[in-house]
Amino acid sequence: MSVEHRAVKFRGAGSAVTTPVALSLLLLLSQASSDPCYDSGGRPRFCLPPVIQLVGKAAAPCSHTCALPAPSSGPACNGSLTLDLDGSFLLTSVTLRFCTAGPPALVLSAAWAIGGPWRPLWRRPAWPGALGGPKKVIFHSPPGPKTRIVASYLRVQFGGKAGLVTTGVRGRCQCHGHAARCATRAQPPRCRCRHHTTGPGCESCRPSHRDWPWRPATPQHPHPCLPCSCNQHARRCRFNSELFRLSGGRSGGVCERCRHHTAGRHCHYCQPGFWRDPSQPITSHKACRACQCHPIGATGGMCNQTSGQCSCKLGVTGLTCNHCGPGYQQSRSPRMPCQRIPEATTTPATTLVASQSDPQCQGYCNVSVNSVHMSLQRYCQQDYVLHAQVAESAQVSAWSSSSSSSSSSSPLSEAVGPDWWRLAVHVLAVFKQRAWPVRRGGQEAWVPRADLACGCLRLRPGADYLLLGSATEDHGDPARLILNRHGLALPWRPRWARPLRRLQQKERGGACRSLRPPTPGPEPRN
Repeated sequence: MSVEHRAVKFRGAGSAVTTPVALSLLLLLSQASSDPCYDSGGRPRFCLPPVIQLVGKAAAPCSHTCALPAPSSGPACNGSLTLDLDGSFLLTSVTLRFCTAGPPALVLSAAWAIGGPWRPLWRRPAWPGALGGPKKVIFHSPPGPKTRIVASYLRVQFGGKAGLVTTGVRGRCQCHGHAARCATRAQPPRCRCRHHTTGPGCESCRPSHRDWPWRPATPQHPHPCLPCSCNQHARRCRFNSELFRLSGGRSGGVCERCRHHTAGRHCHYCQPGFWRDPSQPITSHKACRACQCHPIGATGGMCNQTSGQCSCKLGVTGLTCNHCGPGYQQSRSPRMPCQRIPEATTTPATTLVASQSDPQCQGYCNVSVNSVHMSLQRYCQQDYVLHAQVAESAQVSAWSSSSSSSSSSSPLSEAVGPDWWRLAVHVLAVFKQRAWPVRRGGQEAWVPRADLACGCLRLRPGADYLLLGSATEDHGDPARLILNRHGLALPWRPRWARPLRRLQQKERGGACRSLRPPTPGPEPRN
């Protein structure tokens, strides 16, 4: 009975396509687009290459083996035969065909290398009867994943004389469930690996997919290799079992050879000498920018990796340390490119401008000193010791509004008569009190006009001073705070506060009484 196939022609556009040809093309396209290692949703799944007929050859041939594939009977074989499978395969069956009655006993063994060790797979005792066993013997691999047989060499041991005609070995490439195709003609046979695995038998992960440890696929879980999180700055990574354990089995990949000036396990921060540009995403090739620190103004080539701020030398400022800061000017020294601008010591705006070369000022002021050794004796000789600040114009109104004794319209300084100038000061601390107490807060200091004219007192508005006063002259009003040429006005240093407090405690304990000369008391009245 024959079946006649009739072709139905579809006409259109000057061409004719038959139905069998169209179906064949659709079948080929569907086979090409489908991948057994992935389901319809693109999720990986367990897959195996097809079973094929393996070609073996005699690596250690028996001298009495029949000529293969001679159809005629050959001489008997007494000994063993070793077959080289040209690679590692997952065996499914082994067929032995004899030209005469089979041997009385057979032992089939497998090994990874030609030298062993050999693993016995199948033992067949001697057949009963004088003619021996059958002419064809088939060995089938037992089912189950735990009983799979993977071998590169097979050895057949004969228990008697036998004439072997052909050997048939069937199996599939050992791809560990990560491939559905295999190139058996390659040496060694190579699987067409999927699930981001690599190697002849898909026995490892790709260099860029080692965030999880490699595992063979199973029908329950495909165990695909996962990519490392390198932010597109590295093409390879390595697996770290300790990091994988510490992460609770979530991630163990460590990126290697980070590019684009990045560093770190995930190439997530910049190398030294570069800083993270916030305007670029971390995956950008320009995510890290060079510091570009000035070779003279910066202390080195490193910068803050978050802001890009270079470490500048004294007096230098700017993101790259390329210009001098406020109060500094450029110098010609590469070690100190910016030097401080000298600050001229000037008197306040109330000071009358006069030259110290004036003959009337010669020898008028005390010797100018910038520091003083404050011993207990010198401390006791002072009329008062104060920490005060010379007021600026913006501060005078604030202080005067909180002070009941000062007028709200008091200026920074003003002339009072022909002999005095009045300054606004703010007393911050009193270390030695005079006979007429000096309270803290806003005060009015009285300065002789001649002392200012000759520059005996050099005060700057807004600066803090240590004021040492000496009551050497009687100015009439004991409530006035007098600043004159007999005292000192030194720029305040915070480290002076503690020793001055100790001297103040000694004075309160009566230490100054033993150093002062006795003062005559009032005469008794009759």
